[in-house]
Amino acid sequence: MSFVAREAANAVTALRFVLTPLFVWCVLRASTGGSGWPAAAVFALVALSDFIDGRIARRFGAAGARGQMLDHAADITFILTSLGLYVGLGAVPWWVPVSIAAAFATYVIDSLRRSGARPTLIGSRLGHLGGVGNYALIGVVVGNDTVGLGWVPPWLMTGLCALVVVYSAASIVSRLAPATRRLRAARRAPC
Repeated sequence: MSFVAREAANAVTALRFVLTPLFVWCVLRASTGGSGWPAAAVFALVALSDFIDGRIARRFGAAGARGQMLDHAADITFILTSLGLYVGLGAVPWWVPVSIAAAFATYVIDSLRRSGARPTLIGSRLGHLGGVGNYALIGVVVGNDTVGLGWVPPWLMTGLCALVVVYSAASIVSRLAPATRRLRAARRAPC
């Protein structure tokens, strides 16, 4: 397999690091009277890159721990940067990115603790759905606020933001529950 084929997925993933500051610039420009459509286009490219990078890696047989870690780093960088920006613009409450950061930190710490000598990230269905939900929330805010469609009333936006906290908390609990059970069992075990 050629170097290009082997690194194609990582290049698509790395594109998110390049697109993140461009997205911020487009959103800020829209917040001062510019069009929001460039931000929507950049967001679409970011979401597309997240959707296809894993498929490319599997297609070329290049899926691995390094690419997975790069993918998650690109995702959390984009998500927290975007939502932090929207906190600053008043479109999202501060507790949304904080809950996502807490869930992500729990995921990384638990994965590294469980993976042992060969560090790897151990995903879950709930975590994957949370990641999709995070991107969906950003997409809604881009359309609603940055593009100016105004399609989501404030009460529904508050509900969507609260939903992020619910699935982030559920993700944390699902990671901590097995460790708590093991700790209790160890305490009960005879010496």
